[in-house]
Amino acid sequence: MRYATRTPPYLFISSARVCTQKQLENTQYLTLQEDANMKKYKLLLAGNSKKLITTFFTQMDSTFECMTSSIIYDDLKNHIQYFKPDMFVLCMRAETRDDLVTVASFHDVLIKNKIPYGVIGDSGSMDFASKIPNNIPELTLKLPIPTADLEDAITHFIRDHQVRLSTAQTPPATSGFSAGGSAFDALTQLDSMFDIAESEPTSSTDTELLNFDLKERPRILVVDDATIIHKTIKGYLDSKYEVATAINGNIALRFLKTKKVDLILLDYEMPDMNGPAVLEAVRADPRLASIPIVFLTGINDVEKTKSALALRPQGYLLKPVDKHALLNKIHELLL
Repeated sequence: MRYATRTPPYLFISSARVCTQKQLENTQYLTLQEDANMKKYKLLLAGNSKKLITTFFTQMDSTFECMTSSIIYDDLKNHIQYFKPDMFVLCMRAETRDDLVTVASFHDVLIKNKIPYGVIGDSGSMDFASKIPNNIPELTLKLPIPTADLEDAITHFIRDHQVRLSTAQTPPATSGFSAGGSAFDALTQLDSMFDIAESEPTSSTDTELLNFDLKERPRILVVDDATIIHKTIKGYLDSKYEVATAINGNIALRFLKTKKVDLILLDYEMPDMNGPAVLEAVRADPRLASIPIVFLTGINDVEKTKSALALRPQGYLLKPVDKHALLNKIHELLL
């Protein structure tokens, strides 16, 4: 298994403290292991490797609840607020320098929220990423790697990370240290002071407003195999709508099983499962049948356009998508 972790350093002052730390870690590990059997870990995925992202959704869905994001700073930050992932994973394939600079800036947000950052890619991608300042992941997984090993490595890393967080947040037991209690208590107080000093003060009013805004905004799902379409539409809509993305029909349907959506923007022609097949699947599900669907199509063929309209979507827009036409159509359907 090829993976490496970067573990934060710990300073143990006394043998008594080491013993207490280990006991706490063992207890927290067992508790988190029980919790792990009851829930999925949440992964926020980004990057240009469609094949790898699809593997997460199709072959590791029993272990992870996944959400995809474009490599746009505001988009990534918003996903942290409403999805609250256990880990961010960059699935690399020919990212630009600008993409990696954005991820490096986003890394600061991850650190503040105590969310670990992992990268999966080949040697060339890893070398390129390592040259970007502040782009140092806590977990690196070098391709090729078997899916089972990939799943196992990420699962164990998240579990260990949560153990460390839980241990750090649990006050050390002071019983049985009467002889050296004053020194131990002093160290504990110093730890607490450092934790407070390192934590960034936040405005509760701003946080409440942000959370309220994200919950109240209509959610639009963009289904298209071209990530440039995701980025373009997110740029048009992010100020007023919550935008989720899927790179193919199967991922879109998995997303719809657990998430509420107010409107779907659906690419007409995609590999494996095209737009009409997705529309039929949505219409066949009573829970989803009422969701309005708008086709996105670059088709100029009159017959194919007629075939698309025969499926009775709530509309269609030609690519490249015009911003004003898109906003008008969404406003019309969500009134």
